[in-house]
Amino acid sequence: MKLKNYIFYFTVIVVVSAIAFYTGKQSQKQISFCKKVCNNVVIEVGNRDIMKTENKWIRCILASNGTIYLKDSTKSIDGGKTFISHDDIDIEDIIAQPERAVLSKPEIFYALNGPTKIVSPGVFSVKCWRSTDNLKTIQTGEAIINVPEGPKKHIEDGKWNGIFVYRTVLEMPDGKWLATMYGNFETDTLAPQGTDAEEECQFMMRTFIVTSDDNGKTWDYLSTVAIPQKGDPVGEGFVEPALTLLNDGRLLCVMRGGHHFPLYSSWSSDNGKTWTTPLYTGLDRGCDPCLITLHDGRVALSWGRRYPEGWSIVSPEGDKGRFVYPGEGYNNLSISDDGGKTWTTNKIDEKTGSCYSTILEIEPNVIFCQVDNWCWRIKLKSKV
Repeated sequence: MKLKNYIFYFTVIVVVSAIAFYTGKQSQKQISFCKKVCNNVVIEVGNRDIMKTENKWIRCILASNGTIYLKDSTKSIDGGKTFISHDDIDIEDIIAQPERAVLSKPEIFYALNGPTKIVSPGVFSVKCWRSTDNLKTIQTGEAIINVPEGPKKHIEDGKWNGIFVYRTVLEMPDGKWLATMYGNFETDTLAPQGTDAEEECQFMMRTFIVTSDDNGKTWDYLSTVAIPQKGDPVGEGFVEPALTLLNDGRLLCVMRGGHHFPLYSSWSSDNGKTWTTPLYTGLDRGCDPCLITLHDGRVALSWGRRYPEGWSIVSPEGDKGRFVYPGEGYNNLSISDDGGKTWTTNKIDEKTGSCYSTILEIEPNVIFCQVDNWCWRIKLKSKV
């Protein structure tokens, strides 16, 4: 009888130890990828239940040391192959909404909130975050943005108007910083086009650039990239801009025109002072472009199509009224060899919720992509 008891207790101890070991190992969440190949691009699709969160419309950021930080105090130190919980630093607020812009380099980490507040006519304030010790600590403060022709009224409850920081803070070769913004100036009163666009914004909006020469303490209006005119083939104007510096020294800006309208591109050859007329990209029904220049000079652009072909219909409530998360939309990765004039596009995945993506080049020819709860590692064929 005693022998049986010893065997029983020994078995219990072994099982409990095994469970503890297994549970401990799960703190490092191993992504199980399945692969698909299209147009010489290998897309490794992570399991959709790996990142257990109800957060939507969220971002991720890449620290200067190569760490990817995601929502719910999760990070990856191996380029998105595995994820671990952390208490290194609290960045939850920084990546909680798409209306953010981040600059990350060894000397400084800097981020801007999206919505702005009116301080006085032409002067706006915006929340900012700053770290000068490699994200060991983060200081929160307010930056000042000077936009003389900006709106004179505060944002109305339930109305999407005003001016917003979005997506990009870019350091130029001369040390100055550029940031992308969109919104409506005081004179921008053109009505949006279409039922869904009317639900998105009160007035059609423009994309513009602000610049800083004091590491983001103050920003000054530099130029308008694109402003809608009556009759233009856009629904919301030119919004959700993404900006990158090309290897030839030009700036490329890609902008959303509305859920039922294409993405548009503009270029600057004088450090953002003037811009070309917006060019139709051929990328239709796009939202939330994310734009990066790869190490080999190619340009990568991720973008979503929330209301896709085969699902979108003409109806009184509009597609926005019919949408039920995670929907039928999908995300794409487009690659350009000619500075953004033409694109080769691959579908990343379907049923991707908000379809708001972030892409990071984590090693040569390898891109990490994140949308809401899901992530992918995308391997590109080397440039010929």
